[in-house]
Amino acid sequence: MSCKNNRAFSLIEISVVIVIVMIMIAGLLQASRVVGNMRIATARNVTQSSAMPWINYIVTWYDATASDAFLESETDDGDKVSRWNGAEVRYSDRINLDQIDDAKKPIYTSNGMYGLPSIKFDGVDDYFGSENLEQAVLTYRSGTVFVVFEPKTISTTIKRSIFYQPTECGREFDVGYGFGGGQGNFGLASSSGLCGDTNATTSGPDFVVQNEKIVASLVIYQAPMVKGDTSNIKIFRNGYLAQETNSKVNLGYNSALIENTKKYADGSSRVYVGARKTSDSADPSSFFEGLLGEMIVFNRSLSNEDRKEIEKYLGKKWGIKVNYGQ
Repeated sequence: MSCKNNRAFSLIEISVVIVIVMIMIAGLLQASRVVGNMRIATARNVTQSSAMPWINYIVTWYDATASDAFLESETDDGDKVSRWNGAEVRYSDRINLDQIDDAKKPIYTSNGMYGLPSIKFDGVDDYFGSENLEQAVLTYRSGTVFVVFEPKTISTTIKRSIFYQPTECGREFDVGYGFGGGQGNFGLASSSGLCGDTNATTSGPDFVVQNEKIVASLVIYQAPMVKGDTSNIKIFRNGYLAQETNSKVNLGYNSALIENTKKYADGSSRVYVGARKTSDSADPSSFFEGLLGEMIVFNRSLSNEDRKEIEKYLGKKWGIKVNYGQ
C-alpha cells in the first residue's frame, strides 16, 4: 500500500500568500496611479504648448484636466463634485461653477474620455450653476463655443442642454442637442421672442452619436444678423462643417429681438452647465447625460485659422481625430 503525504497549508504559508497577493494588488494600483498621472501631465503639456493661451477674448474655460479645476478632496474616482473652477483667462474674471445640493452634484470620473479626468452627468438631476448670479457671457453680436463631450443618451423626444444662459424671452442661449424632435442634431436655441416657442438652429441628424467622443464647434458671426437668416451660424463636428444646418420650428435662432439688440445675451443671470434653467428659482430640465471634458466660450467669432488651432488642440488632447482642412 502506498502512503499519501497529504497535509494542509500552515497558517504561516497562508499568511505569506496573502502578503504576496496584497503586494501585487498594491503594485497594480500604484502602477495605475502612475499611468493616470502621466496621462494628466501629458494633457496639461498639450494645453500649454497649444495656441490656447494666446487666443484672445475667452469668456470662460472649463478643463477637467487642469490642476486647479476641482477641490483636491473631490478628485477621487466617483467623488461628487461641488465646484468646477474656470481657468485663468485674460480680459475677464473666472466664471466658477458650483452645486451645493449633494443630490445634484455631477461625478468626478478619473478614467473618463481618453483615460483622462471627466465630469459625469446622470441625465436626471445633475448640473452646475455659475457662482455669481449676474454673469456676462456673449454680450456682443458674435461668439464661439467649443465642447468636448461623450453623450450616453440620444433621443428624439428628450432635449439635452450642455451650456445655458437664460435672459429675457428671445435671447436665452441654449447649446445642446435633440432640438425639435431631431435625433442627434447639435446646435443652439432661443425662444425667439415668443417666450415658449423654442426655435433652434442645428446641424443635421447623427451629429451626436451615443458613446462617441465629439469636438463640437459653434461659431456665430457678426453678419448677417437678420430675423430668420441663420447663415451667420456655423456648426462643426471634429473639424468638419456640418453638411446641413436646419432651422427647427419657426425662424431659427436669430429672432427679431436679436436683430434689434444686436447681441445674444445681457449678462443678467447665471449660466448653467448640464441643464436648462430659465431662472434662478425655476426647476431645471433638459439634463445632459454623459461625460464632459472641456468647454471653451469666446466672446467673438473666431477666424477659421483660430478655430482650427483649437480643434487641433482639443483633438490631440482628448484622442479625437479632427479634420484640419475644413
